[in-house]
Amino acid sequence: MLFIEVFFSFLLTIGFAIIFDVKGKAIYHSAIGGALSWLVFRLCQSVDYHYSACYLLATLATALYCEVMANYLKITVPSLLIAGLIPLAPGGGVYYSMLYLFNNQYRLSLLKGTETAIIAGSMALGVVIGMSLSRIFYRFKNFLR
Repeated sequence: MLFIEVFFSFLLTIGFAIIFDVKGKAIYHSAIGGALSWLVFRLCQSVDYHYSACYLLATLATALYCEVMANYLKITVPSLLIAGLIPLAPGGGVYYSMLYLFNNQYRLSLLKGTETAIIAGSMALGVVIGMSLSRIFYRFKNFLR
């Protein structure tokens, strides 16, 4: 089952990479990043991590992968990272938050909106930590030369 989910997240990311105008080999590297993000997310869920930790670790792994591959391919990091994070995007949470709001279920709307904000914050923190770690690594690597 996990293999099927990872495979379809790979395909999903290819579709979004094409929409976001990613070119050449970068499409496949972006898709690998999307598959990696979903794999790490599901593995974290399987060991019962809190959902915010799952999103943080999955985003961190994807951000580090995209930093390394962007450096290798000599392209910008966002061209890989944006499409690579699509499988984790909390679009359903935003939808249900608005649905509850329009149906006058304010408590459910607030709960779902808060959960979605925590997910988005975890993802943002994962990107920041990943970018910071890669910058530290490359500066340290250049310092040793």
